[in-house]
Amino acid sequence: MKEALRSAQPDTWPARAARYIFFGLLGYMPLHIFLSTWIGTSLGVLDFAKVAKDIVMLFGFGLALGVSVKKPWFKHVVQDRLVWLMVAFGGIHVGLMLALNNDLDAELLALAYNTRYLVFFLYAGLLANLYDRAHLVKRSVQIVLASASLVLIFGVMQYNVLPHNIMERFGYSRENGVLSAFFIDDKVDFPRVMSTVRDPNSYGSYLLIIVALAATYLRAAKRVGSRYLLIGVLGLSVVNLLLTFSRSAWLGFGFVSILLLVFWVKDDQRRKKLSRDAKVVVSAALIALLVISAGSLYAIRDSYSFQNIVFHADESTVLETPNQKRLRFWRESVNSTVAKPVGHGPGTAGLPSIRNQEQGTTLNENYYLQIAYEVGVVGIALFISILTIVALRLWRSAKRNTIAVALLASFVGLAITNFLVHIWANEAVAYTWWGIAGLVVVVGTKPVIQTKKKPIK
Repeated sequence: MKEALRSAQPDTWPARAARYIFFGLLGYMPLHIFLSTWIGTSLGVLDFAKVAKDIVMLFGFGLALGVSVKKPWFKHVVQDRLVWLMVAFGGIHVGLMLALNNDLDAELLALAYNTRYLVFFLYAGLLANLYDRAHLVKRSVQIVLASASLVLIFGVMQYNVLPHNIMERFGYSRENGVLSAFFIDDKVDFPRVMSTVRDPNSYGSYLLIIVALAATYLRAAKRVGSRYLLIGVLGLSVVNLLLTFSRSAWLGFGFVSILLLVFWVKDDQRRKKLSRDAKVVVSAALIALLVISAGSLYAIRDSYSFQNIVFHADESTVLETPNQKRLRFWRESVNSTVAKPVGHGPGTAGLPSIRNQEQGTTLNENYYLQIAYEVGVVGIALFISILTIVALRLWRSAKRNTIAVALLASFVGLAITNFLVHIWANEAVAYTWWGIAGLVVVVGTKPVIQTKKKPIK
């Protein structure tokens, strides 16, 4: 769809407040776990500190919605099928909550985890109609990269300088819902970095977004200072990604890198900037990298470090390996969904199920299976439809919007990591990606001021 042509409107305080809240949330989310745990435990308000950001988000969304309903373009937002799919997805959660007698705390937590990033996406879409879209995208990416820089520096310090129990000083504990340290297969000689994000897998997935955005901006940057800063962010992101020892994030990183390279090569071909020699060099470098990597991995395949880093287990592992446990969770989730295709109800699977005192914890190690388990076949069909439409709109925008390329590449990477862990449940990942995507993906906009055609002479 074309950008809406809007007449100049006065910038009211609700609209400004909604914009500032949106920017603030983008910068805050990667730091949320650290700050909410530290402040919450220090002041004795941990439960409120955990949910405050969602309350603020809903308030900002309400402000944006209140301003938008009076605009002539809002009717097109209401008619957008993507909006209806998101409303239906939230509705099926509420319907199952009313129909089934499950633990209320777990249900409310699941409703928030499964739908808040979609609300944030719509929040961004409203702002993109109220203000200049390009300016919002630029400012949002700058805020995200600035916040990420703090997270990246702390992540490197966490692995190389700080003691493993440093996070305990800021209130991290199992009782408070956040572990203070992570290790591969509980072996203290293999620590994993999580920085200020909840866990290493979520941190690795968050870094996929940062890598894609930094690499895209670096390619387009013209100022020398900006290029050096972006190279630093990109380099630190890759280092942190390696130190998470998250195999799902590593796999996602491979797809992100390949997709970015493919888009850039096609773009250069379209602009006739890529010579035949350059294409040969790029292809040869990729082939050489694959051969060297495969040979190196084969040579060290039986080593202690390789067995732990790649398989997260070795011959000393007595219990199930992480791979065996994940496969068992998948089989159990599929069987349970088939047995009850209408769904077991929100809060019966994934992270919210930890609070489910009636039915107990059900971890799926797969976000798609979690959704299917909770809201059934109809729910997962709605969710897949939402993802498909968002991906298609990003694809259409990628030809003329470089940030759409970064979002699409990171989307594929995150789609893969969600097959292995519950990634969209993480605040830093979900709010960052869906917030920027909401600014880029066109939702419901149509021209409302048509230019008059010149009379035919």
